[in-house]
Amino acid sequence: MTVDSQTQGPGPSSGWRAKLGTLSILYLAVFLTRIGFGVILVLFPLYLPIPKTESALAAGVTAIYPVVEGVSALPVGAYVDRKGRRKVFVAGLGLIAILSLLIGLSNNLVLVGGAHGLEGLAAAMVTVASLTMITDLTVVTNRGVGMGGFDLANLGGYGVGIVLGVAFSSVFAADLGASFLVVSAILGVSAVAVYFILHEPVHISQGRRSLKEMYSSLTSDVAAILPVWFALTVVLGFYIFLPRLAARMGKTDLSQAALPILLGLVLLGAGALLFGRLSDKIGRTKTMALGALGEIVFLLVLPEVFGPLISIPPGTPWIDSYNMVGPIIIVAGFLFFLGSALVPSILAFIGDKAAKEFRGSAMGLYSLMLSAGIAAGLVLAGIADDLGGVQAVFYSAAIIFSGLSLTSGYLLYRNKQFESSASFASKPPNSSGWRVRREKSRKR
Repeated sequence: MTVDSQTQGPGPSSGWRAKLGTLSILYLAVFLTRIGFGVILVLFPLYLPIPKTESALAAGVTAIYPVVEGVSALPVGAYVDRKGRRKVFVAGLGLIAILSLLIGLSNNLVLVGGAHGLEGLAAAMVTVASLTMITDLTVVTNRGVGMGGFDLANLGGYGVGIVLGVAFSSVFAADLGASFLVVSAILGVSAVAVYFILHEPVHISQGRRSLKEMYSSLTSDVAAILPVWFALTVVLGFYIFLPRLAARMGKTDLSQAALPILLGLVLLGAGALLFGRLSDKIGRTKTMALGALGEIVFLLVLPEVFGPLISIPPGTPWIDSYNMVGPIIIVAGFLFFLGSALVPSILAFIGDKAAKEFRGSAMGLYSLMLSAGIAAGLVLAGIADDLGGVQAVFYSAAIIFSGLSLTSGYLLYRNKQFESSASFASKPPNSSGWRVRREKSRKR
């Protein structure tokens, strides 16, 4: 085990300013990367040469990306632990740029599906490396807000990308492939810039070990949090399916909804920053519980909002748009805001519990659950849409999320009870508490 302290990276003596500078560069890189992903999120379902009536097939092709990301997440995490974070992050950005270029050249289903799948590998490299660097650069007392900053950059980039994607769907309506060429250029420039300005943070490097040995070092608390994280990513898969759902409902022009979506994602990112800080103050699990409650109720309300929202005609004034949806949009917005508590508290929880030499591996496990959940969510959303339409999609998401959240709550409670029992059993017989209980038993 060694400490990786490359000369270009800020050492402990560099202070918080150097760490903040590295974090700022990292957040900017994540923001630019997510702009590209946001454009792809909107355009890819429309770009696929699949009939609108075959939602399950479209969802399956789209799910190739998270499947590959999940399969590669664990090896990528192990590699990050052994070889460093920065090189993996830069390589991931470059790979996404190249694959987006290939997708833009042809919409052949095999070519597009294959390139989209390999983008999952690149996404795993970017996600695992960036989250590991953030964990390196923060401590328990500020890791929540650090992860909130990541989520703000992440969601803000997606929001800008979604707006650009909606705009590209009109500007490049005759040739959607040109949109992917623009995305490739954005990501390519980002990769070059990051290569020159991002520094490797100081971290402990672990020698070569098997994946089994690495992941056996994870705590029971990390394992207990995985069900709720998986549930959240399944719901994310449902959300990613929304453009396809809107297209099936005959709403191919989503320009009017683009700005509210952007504002919603910025609100979610700002909430992540706020709730991340809250988790630093009151604890991770309490913040998670608050977010889980908001997410469940939001999913139950969403069917009443989704249809009217995407049906707003382009050019409708804001007041008239509000009247078309109704006051329920305010309730939905508040619940959506509460849901933003989940991501930063979960990420900070994993970072807190992971051993310093296995942070990359822990974030690889996080990325695996992210990918598996999105893939499952996409497929389940497609099936639910085919079987029961909009309400079936959102209500099934609410049921899945509720059940798995309760599972994590039970596992965390059981771990806490086990720790309390172990602490009691480890007390010596001559401790004051043991003597008091012994005297009471004698009196009885």
